[in-house]
Amino acid sequence: MRTVTLQSILLRAWQRAGNDGSDISNIPTGSRTMMVAAANERIADCWEWADWPELCRVEARTVQGNETSGFYIDYEQVGETPMGEVFAVLRDNPATHVAPREIPYTLLGDTIRFPEATSLPTTVYVRYRIRPETYTTSNLTATVPAVLAKAVAYLLTGDLLEEDGQMDKAMLMEQKAESELISQRDKYVFQQNQPTMWTARVNQY
Repeated sequence: MRTVTLQSILLRAWQRAGNDGSDISNIPTGSRTMMVAAANERIADCWEWADWPELCRVEARTVQGNETSGFYIDYEQVGETPMGEVFAVLRDNPATHVAPREIPYTLLGDTIRFPEATSLPTTVYVRYRIRPETYTTSNLTATVPAVLAKAVAYLLTGDLLEEDGQMDKAMLMEQKAESELISQRDKYVFQQNQPTMWTARVNQY
């Protein structure tokens, strides 16, 4: 996965808002703290805007439970990466099967629930989005997925402009961010022939 540093995003936003963004030291400590807090929110927004291939995983997971308690998979299992949003549960490994079969499921709390155990395998393949990182001012060299970087910088610029009362310019930055996200998504869908695969259903079990 291609990445850029959080610092480079902050500097880009700071400079675009009309400030000296040649060095991170030019951003006052208070403003830097505010920008990192805002960056966490903006990165999460962009992270969840689409099922970006770089941020999704397909992993084998062990089915838990029994016929009495029901069958399920916890979002957090010992020794496994905590799951964010779930998009599909598959009977077959998509890395080795051209048309993996999907298994019906329902999302309830922090679990994936299976309404019945008919021929349910003990191991299934879950396609999910990893959880966003949380960034701090003590580690500005931490990396951010490059696919999100430009949109996040636009959004942070908008936050700075809004703080300065420049609402029209802030709104323009929001529009630029959305256009950038659409552009990045279209690269996957139209240029790389990777259509969206959202299949999750959120219902009461």
